[in-house]
Parts: sequence; C-alpha cells; structure tokens
Amino acid sequence: MSERKPDSNSTPSMEMPSQMMEWWAQQWMQNANPMTRLQLAWMQSVSEVMEQEANFLKAMADASQRLAECYDTHGGDPEKMGECYRSIANEISDHHMERMKKVAEMPNEFRRRIWEEI
Repeated sequence: MSERKPDSNSTPSMEMPSQMMEWWAQQWMQNANPMTRLQLAWMQSVSEVMEQEANFLKAMADASQRLAECYDTHGGDPEKMGECYRSIANEISDHHMERMKKVAEMPNEFRRRIWEEI
C-alpha cells in the first residue's frame, strides 16, 4: 500500500487525531513497561518478605511442638525441662537473628532491583 498524501481538498485537522493517537500510544507503551517492571520488582520483594515470615512462623511452630514433647516426656524433671527449654530458646534465637539479617538486607536488594529496572 502506498502512503496517503494529503491533497489540496483534504484538511490537515482530519489527519491530526490519528497521528496524535499514534504518538500517544507510543508514549504510553514506552512508559508502561518501566512502571510494570518496577511493580514486578516491588512484588518480588514483598513475596520474599512473606516467604521469610512464613519460614520464621514455621520454625516457631516446630519449636512449640518440640517444647510440648519435652513437657510430655520430662514434665516431672525440672532440670531436663530447663535443658530442653534452653536448647529450643537458643534455636529460636538463631532463627530470629537470621531473620533480622535478611530483613536488614532487603532494602538494599529492593534498591538493586529498582536500579536494574531503571
């Protein structure tokens, strides 16, 4: 197909809306993609936070279950219960420290993702 050229009878104002729409569509597509990528980076970061919290809650549930088992088996011996409690408390403390380490790294990871998308 050949490109249609305006003749002396056609008005430039009739072609203006289609040219404007083409220009607007190009601008919109150029700007939509970066925003979508930024939103994806944000959603990935939120997903990682949720996964980290789920892992911590699982560790807490496992520790609670083990503490109940210790109470069932060593309920009458305070010394063994104390040992069991200290062991579980140390494990939870380690999980919490790992959790805090990852939480501290997340803002830097989020910034890195944003800069990669920009």
